[in-house]
Amino acid sequence: MKTGIKYVYGPVPSRRLGSSLGVNLTPFKTCSYSCVYCQLGITTCKIAERRSFFPREEVLKEIERALESVRANYVTFAGEGEPTLSLDLGWLIEKVRKFISLRDLNSKIAVITNSSLLWRKDVREELANTDSCLPSLDAISDSVFRRINRPHRSIKIEKVVEGILEFGDDYDGELMVEVMLVKGYNDSRKELEAIASVLSELKPDRVHVLTPTRPPALNVEPADAKTIMLSVEIFEENGVNSSAINFPECGEFDFSVFSNVKEAIKIMSRHPMREEQLEKLSKHFGLSIEELKSIPGIVEKKFCGRKYYLYVP
Repeated sequence: MKTGIKYVYGPVPSRRLGSSLGVNLTPFKTCSYSCVYCQLGITTCKIAERRSFFPREEVLKEIERALESVRANYVTFAGEGEPTLSLDLGWLIEKVRKFISLRDLNSKIAVITNSSLLWRKDVREELANTDSCLPSLDAISDSVFRRINRPHRSIKIEKVVEGILEFGDDYDGELMVEVMLVKGYNDSRKELEAIASVLSELKPDRVHVLTPTRPPALNVEPADAKTIMLSVEIFEENGVNSSAINFPECGEFDFSVFSNVKEAIKIMSRHPMREEQLEKLSKHFGLSIEELKSIPGIVEKKFCGRKYYLYVP
């Protein structure tokens, strides 16, 4: 696991999943949406058709090597774009599950998805083999959906809702829906009540209400605390188990799987770091924080009074 790391990153601290070993299945910013709040920036390749992007055997080998050297609560398919766009997702979930069982590991499997392809039967069947699925649902009305998620022109909100409801009907794992609130976009009572109506029908195990805590793709603002609490109240009134996650993640990044700093900084292309996290990365490799900041591709951004660092490939 010490050389040639391309597809696996972390484990990274996750507010929903604890220690998460991330797996990236798409090239940087290949997605079906271009959400205004995305911490990775604007989508550069917006597609809605599934493809095979990377050699799946190589991806599997990286995951297996990582699981042999680190411990993570979850192997999480997420990364630099929408994971369900990958035709190899189902195959990899199946192979990773067999590896975890064979080695008697405690790790579970999760997928974080924007829900755009859940209308497809093949995608729903592949995700059915996960322990946890985290689909997002940020809007119900077409105008709000197009403004906040900025989807591929072929994707309709009616189909997204239909897909997530069909998936929820048959899914036996832990279903945790994510609602990302952005000030002035989807935080009106009318939109929150529309989202609550769908969630009430879906009956997920839990709904996480989030707002941007890292620098977003566009110059947008996080929802205020009053609105976040209002959303939780509206969801709870509709019988939906909800909680607010409007704080930075806690926990440590695991840099032990990386043989050099050039491999380690790639985490920041998928998971921006706060300044104190960057300082720990620099110390791990015996560098000053200024030396680390000077590496080409590392970009500093400020958001809500904090400094964040991203790696732009």
